[in-house]
Amino acid sequence: MASIFAKKGTLFLGYYIVDNFGKKKHVQKSLKMNDTRANRKLANLIKREKELELMKPDEPILKYNLDLKTTFKLFLASKKNTANKTRYNYNRMFIHLTKVVSSKAIIKDISRRHIQEFEDYLRIELKMAPNTVASYFKDLNTFWNWMIKEKLATEKVTWRIKQEVKPITTISDEDFEIILHYLHNNNIEQYRFIKFLKLTGFRISEAVNIKWEDIDYINDRILLNNKKAKREDEFPLYYALKEFLHSFKKDKGKIFIYQSTENLRFWRRTMKKLKMKYTLHSIRKTFATRLVNKNVSVFDAMKLLRHKNVGTTMKYYTYADLKRLGNEANKVFGDEEMNKIQNHGIENYSSNLKVVFKK
Repeated sequence: MASIFAKKGTLFLGYYIVDNFGKKKHVQKSLKMNDTRANRKLANLIKREKELELMKPDEPILKYNLDLKTTFKLFLASKKNTANKTRYNYNRMFIHLTKVVSSKAIIKDISRRHIQEFEDYLRIELKMAPNTVASYFKDLNTFWNWMIKEKLATEKVTWRIKQEVKPITTISDEDFEIILHYLHNNNIEQYRFIKFLKLTGFRISEAVNIKWEDIDYINDRILLNNKKAKREDEFPLYYALKEFLHSFKKDKGKIFIYQSTENLRFWRRTMKKLKMKYTLHSIRKTFATRLVNKNVSVFDAMKLLRHKNVGTTMKYYTYADLKRLGNEANKVFGDEEMNKIQNHGIENYSSNLKVVFKK
C-alpha cells in the first residue's frame, strides 16, 4: 500500500512495486508540496488514487520484445522432432502470414485485426477452401499458443476455425482393381507400394520409411515408429501380407524406393490418367472402412489403425452405421415407392400426387 510522509518540510508519496526480477522495490516520489494541513488532505487523495492503481492486475512482462520472424525461428527450433510434413505446413502458414503482417512486426503489436486480415487474405484473395483455411489457422494457433507458453506473447489474438465434416471417401473394389492393374503394367515399384498400402492401411510416412529389418517373420509382426503418436507400434504380419512381401523380399534396406512423401507424385498422374479423384490417404480410409464393414470391433480397429484417440476410429463406425440405417429405411419406404412407380408409371404417379396436394 502507499503512504504519505514528510522530508525536510516537503511531502512525499511512498509505495512498493515489483521489478522485472520479481523483487519488491520501494519508490519515493516528491509531491512538491509543503507539509501543511491542507496539503496533507490533498496528498491523501493522491495516495488513494495510487493505491487503486496498484491494486489493478499487473500487465504480464515479456521476456523479450521480439519480431515475428525471430520468434518463428525459435518456434521451429523447438520442434526438432516434428515430422517434415508438419514443419512444411508451419513454414507454409508463416509465408502466407507475412504477406499480411510484416516479418519485422513486434509480437505485442500484432492484434486481432491483423489476424482477421490474414483470414480474409486466405479466403478472398487466395480463394482457399474453408477446410484449407481451418488447417492454416490450426498451425497458426499452435505457433501462438507456444509463444504464450514461452511468455513471448501475452494475448491470444488468434482463433480456431472449425473444419467442415466431409463424407469419408473410399475406393471401391472395382476401382482398386483398375488402379492396381494399371500400375502393375506400367511400374512394378508403384504397384508394390500401393498394394502394400491397401493391405496395411499404413500412413504414407510410415510406408515410405519402413525397412526390411522392421519385418519380424519369426513373430509375424511389423515394427514401426509412429512419429505422429511418438511411440513404437506393431502391426500383424498376416498370411496374405506375408506372402506379398515375400514375393520381392530383400535382406535389408528400405522396402520402397521413395525417399519421402514428395516422391509420390505418380499417384496424381495415375488418377488423372484413369479419370479418378482419390487421394493417397483414401487408401487408409478404405482400409478402415473395410474393417468396420467386416464387423471388426472398435478396439481391434483402433489397434490396427494405431489411432491415439478412439474418437478418430469411431467416426468410421458412425459413417458405416448411418449407411446401414439408410439401407434399412430404404427397405421400409423405398420398395413401397418403387412399386407405386412401377405399377402406375412415373408420370401418372406424379400427377396423382398433384391431385392429392390440390385437395
